[in-house]
Amino acid sequence: MAKQNPKKRIIFLAIGFETTAPSTAIAVINAFNEKLNNFFVFSAHKIMPPAMKALVDDGVKINGYIGPGHVSTIAGSTIFDDISEKYGLPIVITGFEPLDLLQSIYMLVKQIENKTPKVEIQYKRVVSKFGNMKALKIMNEVFTCRDDWWRGLGILKNSGLKISNKYLCFDAESKIAVNVEPTFEEKACICGLILKGAKKPSDCKLFGKKCTPDNPIGACMVSNEGACAAYFKYN
Repeated sequence: MAKQNPKKRIIFLAIGFETTAPSTAIAVINAFNEKLNNFFVFSAHKIMPPAMKALVDDGVKINGYIGPGHVSTIAGSTIFDDISEKYGLPIVITGFEPLDLLQSIYMLVKQIENKTPKVEIQYKRVVSKFGNMKALKIMNEVFTCRDDWWRGLGILKNSGLKISNKYLCFDAESKIAVNVEPTFEEKACICGLILKGAKKPSDCKLFGKKCTPDNPIGACMVSNEGACAAYFKYN
């Protein structure tokens, strides 16, 4: 698109965790190699481990983690070793089929009963210990970590990915001046507490009344993967 429209600025909103960041990195490297000056990326990429740590530090009661399968496909299982060792938590990286989840819960319970917290891979058909080394190399070349904001958790240190200095000419955030309106959130929405597991969707005064999938108020209802949307659909 940038090559076909040299007089237009093409801006790409890049979202997602370690799963999608390498694809954005490839686009930036290609733009660099082709010397494009009208292609920009606004990076909203984040990484998973800081948020997992923050939940425990915030006092959320967690017995163990069902580890993210797609993130681990790229990042490998070793990125969670520190969490398991520091907090004494079992972590099982899991696939997405019903049997995957059942087996992973069994593996977590077994660790808890035996008091042997560690990182295990249930999703072995896709995930390896060190992940996709080529994807990680590309991602680490294009991005560097920065402090970033998370709903319900606030600013988490080194939890976001910004474009590195080498590729700064493609960074929409630094190269394109915009006036950003202040973030507005409905005061009665408790999405942050729901995301942390401190509250259920049914605890929210807006749930099923003012806030529905047709008229979502918070992120938990906006996404069809959100807790509120699931509660609404399946009651």
